[in-house]
Parts: sequence; structure tokens; C-alpha cells
Amino acid sequence: MCEAEKRWLEVKSKEWEAEGIRKGIEQGIEQGVELGQVLLYKTMLMNGMSVNEISKVCSISVENLKRVLSN
Repeated sequence: MCEAEKRWLEVKSKEWEAEGIRKGIEQGIEQGVELGQVLLYKTMLMNGMSVNEISKVCSISVENLKRVLSN
């Protein structure tokens, strides 16, 4: 491998590492938001709201709400 190829590989490796870190952070944020939403839905259920009411208030389909709550 020549020097130019080594430098290119070094640069690309750093880019790939940065991209991996960025994607990891994004996934972590998404998972945190999803967890917060699930906790909100469960709290609403515990406070006496029906699945249909939660669906309307939170703009989520009844099917998706049931799926999320079953996990």
C-alpha cells in the first residue's frame, strides 16, 4: 500500500468513526424519546384514560399504541 492510500484510509477511518458516533447519538436520543412516550402513555392509562382517548390526544393510532404498550 502506498503512502497516498494509507493517508486516504486514515482519513476515511476517521470519517467512518465520526459517522458511527453521530448515528449512535441519534439512536440514543430516539430511544430516549420513545421511552418517554411509552411512560407517558402508561401514566395516562393508570390515570384512567382509555386507549382510544390516548390515541386521539397523542395522535397515535390505536393499533400502534397497543403495540407500543404490549412491549
